[in-house]
Amino acid sequence: TYNYRLSIIYRRTIMKEKHLLTLLSIEAAACVLFCILQRSVSGFFSTIVAFPFEQLGEGLRALSLSGGAGNAAAILFYVLLSLIPAGIWLILKKKQKAMPIDFTLFLLSVLLFVVLYYMINPGLMGFAVPGTGKWSLGSTFYSVLLGYLLIRALLKYRNAGAKKLQEGLWLLLGAVNIVLVYGIFGQELGSLLLNLETVQKGNTGITLSDGFFAYSDLNTTYLFLFLRFVIRILPYVLNIIIVFLARRLLTAMREDLYREESVKTADKLARFCMWTLIVTIGLDAGFNLLQLFFQRQLYQMDYVVTVPVFSLAFVLAVLLFARYIREMQRLKADNDLFI
Repeated sequence: TYNYRLSIIYRRTIMKEKHLLTLLSIEAAACVLFCILQRSVSGFFSTIVAFPFEQLGEGLRALSLSGGAGNAAAILFYVLLSLIPAGIWLILKKKQKAMPIDFTLFLLSVLLFVVLYYMINPGLMGFAVPGTGKWSLGSTFYSVLLGYLLIRALLKYRNAGAKKLQEGLWLLLGAVNIVLVYGIFGQELGSLLLNLETVQKGNTGITLSDGFFAYSDLNTTYLFLFLRFVIRILPYVLNIIIVFLARRLLTAMREDLYREESVKTADKLARFCMWTLIVTIGLDAGFNLLQLFFQRQLYQMDYVVTVPVFSLAFVLAVLLFARYIREMQRLKADNDLFI
């Protein structure tokens, strides 16, 4: 019966992991599409932190300019969209799940009124630094939203039992993978495309001593930009694997901390974390040496001095945790023999 129950749990876990992989694949495709649109339709996709407010603003503006009925519909949609956070508070209140921190939802509604208004009327943005308006508005809204969600999660789990905390950590690790996928296909891919464009536009007039244009001289720089992109995304990829291993460990611990499966998963996680840190440090150092060797042929360089204090602390903590589980398993085995 015990093994049958474990089999059901692991099958459910595998299905949940497949669902997470599907979600991550959709996110990756969406980020790639956004990066491409950002380079080709920059006025409509200026920055990812302005999504979807920028697109909603453009759509509401077009609807408003279509005529009287369109203007009335645009105002109605504008008000309804801005009141979504306040509506969520009413739902939580009705279900008796509202917390004091949930009053932040009203602040988010006010922010939505402001953000959407300026997205609809971008000409009214009076920021001192040109081109930062949409970025500033989107960053402000998302910072308040994420702060609210994180604080609410902490308040929800502060008095929870061990099983509830494990479930919360399991969900949090899934959210970490969503952030890591964005780091690869949103942040790093966007930086690569921007760097390629910058190098191409900034070095179109390179001339040799005989007066001919030498566009081929940029090939080495392009190669190093791609190589740097691969090196920068590798830690994200390895961290995604670490997260899946950690979620598997949590599943094993939730059923039986002293089973051999839990101990093996903890040891595997510890070894993988250690090698991830070693590979990351080694590749950064090797790439710096490679840039130094080819610096005469490079028109853009990016030297990074890696001091992964927090990563090192995390690896040591995981190693200690694995040893702790192994020691508890040994003590339990000795106790069972004594009994």
